[in-house]
Amino acid sequence: MRVDAFLADSAEVVNGKIYALGMGWNTIFVRQFPAVHRRLAIAATVHVPFTATNVSHHLEVRLLTEDGAEYPVGVRPDAEGKPVPVRAMGGDFTLGRPAHLVDGDEQVACFAFTFDAMRFDAARKFSWSVSIDGDEVAQVPMRVQLAAQ
Repeated sequence: MRVDAFLADSAEVVNGKIYALGMGWNTIFVRQFPAVHRRLAIAATVHVPFTATNVSHHLEVRLLTEDGAEYPVGVRPDAEGKPVPVRAMGGDFTLGRPAHLVDGDEQVACFAFTFDAMRFDAARKFSWSVSIDGDEVAQVPMRVQLAAQ
């Protein structure tokens, strides 16, 4: 499967289309560290070939540091209410095979993930990793750095 992904200030999927604001960037400029970035989104179009329809697939998005370590994208409470880092977002999807789909055609599935109040403690490079069924299919680079004074 082929995946096209990008960063945006905000993105959502409506009626099978991605609507995005403030897209086309790869650097977050901050005034100081630690910093909290209000909102960012990663959106993706997944091109599902004819032979991969009618089958369940798992899509997952992770943020990785330069050395490949997973970076938390949020926090959620565990069963006891204690905060636990969230290291990935995603889910399962299945595209059917409509009667008009010709052998060799593909279908497109759209996804958007929004992350609010992400915390960054230092300037560094990152990479958003998009995987399907456990295989990485796309990377979107991102940098966090101090703004010029």
